[in-house]
Amino acid sequence: MKLQTINPFKWLTVSLSTLLLSAAFLGQALAEDDYGAEGERRAKLAGSELLGTPAPQRQLTTLAGDKINLGELYGNKPVYIKFWATWCVPCRQQMPGFEKIYQEYGDKLQVIAVNTGISDDSNSVGAFVKKTGLKMPVTIDDGSLARAFKLRVTPQHFLIDKNGRIAYVGHQDDEAFHQALEQVIAGTPSSGYAVAGELAEPTSVSEPASGYELGAEVSPMTLRALDNSDYPLPSPARHDKATGLVFFAPWCEWYLAESEPKTAKSCQLVRERVEQFAADVAADNATAENATADNAVQWLHLSSNLWSTQDDLVEYQSNYHTRLPIVFDEDGSLFERFGVTQLPTIVFIDETGKITEKVSLRAPDFTERLESLLADLKRK
Repeated sequence: MKLQTINPFKWLTVSLSTLLLSAAFLGQALAEDDYGAEGERRAKLAGSELLGTPAPQRQLTTLAGDKINLGELYGNKPVYIKFWATWCVPCRQQMPGFEKIYQEYGDKLQVIAVNTGISDDSNSVGAFVKKTGLKMPVTIDDGSLARAFKLRVTPQHFLIDKNGRIAYVGHQDDEAFHQALEQVIAGTPSSGYAVAGELAEPTSVSEPASGYELGAEVSPMTLRALDNSDYPLPSPARHDKATGLVFFAPWCEWYLAESEPKTAKSCQLVRERVEQFAADVAADNATAENATADNAVQWLHLSSNLWSTQDDLVEYQSNYHTRLPIVFDEDGSLFERFGVTQLPTIVFIDETGKITEKVSLRAPDFTERLESLLADLKRK
């Protein structure tokens, strides 16, 4: 499909559920059903290898402080886990039906609303729950459960049968989902996978880890960008270029412009300021007599895998004219290693491998710390 240059903000009057996958940049208007279908495709593609396998086990803590041990549920009753976010428009649209399922089947089915934790926290989730009057158990993920379930879109449903096997993965609240729901509640074998008679042994999910914090020393690692260039990060064992990491998502600026405008503006600010800083440094080095490539700071953008693919990132580079390398965190391991859930998040690693700055939008002085970091680097 040929892309055309258009104003992305022209599309913000349309329901954001129709804007998934960079609709703001497509050369023709696509129907809402097309984006729901694309979400369904992505959910099923990521979840296809999970069907019929033991569901991950983990002890969850709800906003109310209650404990839910998934491993103990398997074998006793089916489970419906739904990943969602407060800023996700189709999640909001599906919430009344989600709550209705809990009210109607709560004694036969364990319903759990798992907030992704991406650009959400206990305050935003708690306010949403209170406003919508949700009664079902709600928990906030640290990313580990999402990685175990191969989360790729929001909302994303996972139906787990009484034997503890994943019976259904999807995105839409449609007839296929409700049919699968009825089958799971009734204990009817799904046609999507072969069922054995014995109880499946659930796999364990690691306990939450905070990841690298301010002052931590980074282990040696090399990141590969979209163009297959390798970027080694500095570490105590291998001093290298100081490195700034920008954790982001390609949809942050335009999709969240309506549902989470503060986050959208912050994503735009970080992109513009870091890109400009890198361009200024490159220009200074090009004119300085003693400039060398070794005295430069490298900046890398690290993309979330939620609603993101390599193709989406290539399109993002083209639409926003970004010059800095982009690393796609396809399996979520980099977000996990650096303990990142908020968009945007800045992590700066000095040449010795020590993290000298780590700040996300949740910090009240986020903008000031970003500007201070760039000013300090420019003085060096």
